[in-house]
Amino acid sequence: MTLAEQLNAFLFILLAGLLSGLAYDFYRVLRQVLRLKKTGTFVGDLLFWLFLMVAVFGILLAGNDGEVRFYVFLGLALGAGIHLIFFSQAARRMIMRVLFFLSRMTQMIIAGMLALWRIIIFPFRVLIFVITWPVLQVRHALQLAGSGIGRASGKFFGPRVRRFTSGAFTWWRRFTGRWRPPRDGQ
Repeated sequence: MTLAEQLNAFLFILLAGLLSGLAYDFYRVLRQVLRLKKTGTFVGDLLFWLFLMVAVFGILLAGNDGEVRFYVFLGLALGAGIHLIFFSQAARRMIMRVLFFLSRMTQMIIAGMLALWRIIIFPFRVLIFVITWPVLQVRHALQLAGSGIGRASGKFFGPRVRRFTSGAFTWWRRFTGRWRPPRDGQ
């Protein structure tokens, strides 16, 4: 490689270092927004470094045919350091604003879709109400009449007989509720 090609590759690697710093700021903001705990941070760090390793390897392949020399490490470190010292605060603020904007847009789109769904479903809800309201009124009237008849007939015929199934379900619940699996030491 000539000196000009090495300088060009060094500038390319320096740009890769700057982009690595930007990716790290994005991950920091994402970790802050999601409030990751210990395990989430571990998994996120692992995924971030795997992603960064693949991206830097791809940049190395494109920039200098995958040759790893001292100036590659120097360029990556220098680029990431320049980004973290000079551009990190502004980048994090910009990333936070973009994420806030995207979340608001997502909320607005979802609210619009829900409003559209309510508009579409409204005629069907009215139709269901028109059909079921009289049925419910008749059912309520029959329940009132039935409860009066049931109270009056209870004095004459005795208490009402429970259905067999409700007694069976109660017995099964009582039977299974008492059962406990045996302990290891017993």
